Amino acid sequence: MRIFIIERDTEEIDGVMWYLKTYIAADLDIKTATSCGDLHTQLEQFQPQLLLIEMELITLEVEKLLKQQSVPIIALTAEPIFQQAMKAIRIQAIELFVKPVPLEQLKSIILALPSERVALPHQFPLIPVETTLYSDLYLNRQELFSLHTRAFFLIECAQFKHNLTLYEWLIHVPIFINLTVLPLQNRIICLADCDDLAQLSKQLRLLLQEWAQFNDDELNIALYDGDETTLFVMYQACKKVLTQRFYKGYSHLFKSSQSLQLTRLDPILTPEQQQLWITSLENGDLKTIKAFLYQLTNAPPFYHYEDVRIHLTSVLAQIRRFMLKYHLQQQAKTEEQYRALFHQILEHPILYAIVQEFILFTQTLIDCVKKMQQVMVADYTELAISSIEAHYKNPKLTLQSVARNLNINANYLSTVFSKKRGIPFKKYLQQYRVQQAATLLLETDYSVAMIAETVGFVDSNYFIKVFRDYFHITPYRYRAQTKKPS
Repeated sequence: MRIFIIERDTEEIDGVMWYLKTYIAADLDIKTATSCGDLHTQLEQFQPQLLLIEMELITLEVEKLLKQQSVPIIALTAEPIFQQAMKAIRIQAIELFVKPVPLEQLKSIILALPSERVALPHQFPLIPVETTLYSDLYLNRQELFSLHTRAFFLIECAQFKHNLTLYEWLIHVPIFINLTVLPLQNRIICLADCDDLAQLSKQLRLLLQEWAQFNDDELNIALYDGDETTLFVMYQACKKVLTQRFYKGYSHLFKSSQSLQLTRLDPILTPEQQQLWITSLENGDLKTIKAFLYQLTNAPPFYHYEDVRIHLTSVLAQIRRFMLKYHLQQQAKTEEQYRALFHQILEHPILYAIVQEFILFTQTLIDCVKKMQQVMVADYTELAISSIEAHYKNPKLTLQSVARNLNINANYLSTVFSKKRGIPFKKYLQQYRVQQAATLLLETDYSVAMIAETVGFVDSNYFIKVFRDYFHITPYRYRAQTKKPS
């Protein structure tokens, strides 16, 4: 059987390939790609009997190509949102899996491929509608806006650049009676005749489907279902509920009364989380990194949007430290990807997409470092400091042991360390240990001897001497003078 997998996450590809060859057949002919470049030629040459493709790679051109193919398609996505399901329907996929791929389900699908395809909805004829009402909104007039036999809803494109196209399309769509359309910069206010909100909701869901057929874009709609108030208040209520796109994506119909219960998240990484990222990046542990990031998307709880963005920038700071350690910022393409990810964290409207790009960029960095380590171009001074930070509690930690772990000569490490840090390795290690000891003196009631042992000193008297040389005061007096009364 010939299977073609198109997926940007190479670790995901490797996992699927191993599973299929282990639990279905070892002689499966599996072709892989990380982009849709020259897809038409690849399909003609390989003639796959099954295609697994990441939805985020499907452009309008690729979508048209796939519709012409008879090969069964399984769609993959990191974004469990409605527009991805709609895209899967349009390419007539037999299944849509949210990553990580459920391998048992994948096996079942492969062993019993269905032949039926999903039919697409028909297009409707177009008729014009027009109106104006800006003054009530921008002047924030305090008169109640009557909703008797009328309804207010707000529409937002996934891509703001399509807002004008959406406006022109709306005024010709024959779904509503007496539709009033007020285009704004990034959204469109609509007023329509309505006696039944339930019936209007069906019409709005139809509108979502029709726009998806008309344009390669998705919408969110917020329907006001509260008491009569001013036009401005209704607009603000609907605008607020549209922020749910951050967790839920697009192609949703929200009601203004349905708001998310947001939980505050401490956006700054804890020391344990910082260490997790340092260790995971060094070890190339993408599984742990994915688990950390996916927990932000596995709501509830729903965290406050800005807290999540700041939290991810804190993670990015750890990634930046990793990049500087291995001089990855000197690679123009990698630096460009880093800056693009930073802007995505601040600006992208959907969390799933941010997390997916985060994972792909992290994987790229890990792969780069693996290649660099093979040619021994890492900064040994920074590697030695990382070793000190990780193992300073071990009294057997020495220049020789660190050099041995780095597979370099101890004299060479001593030379480059002193040159770059302006201080010998042993002196740096002692200072780092007494700095940690100073923290323990203030934050614990441990004895001086116990603290000395905890930070890697065998002899407590020698620890006291080193501590006094560094702080010009004994540990006992340091604790007595500095520690705040509880």
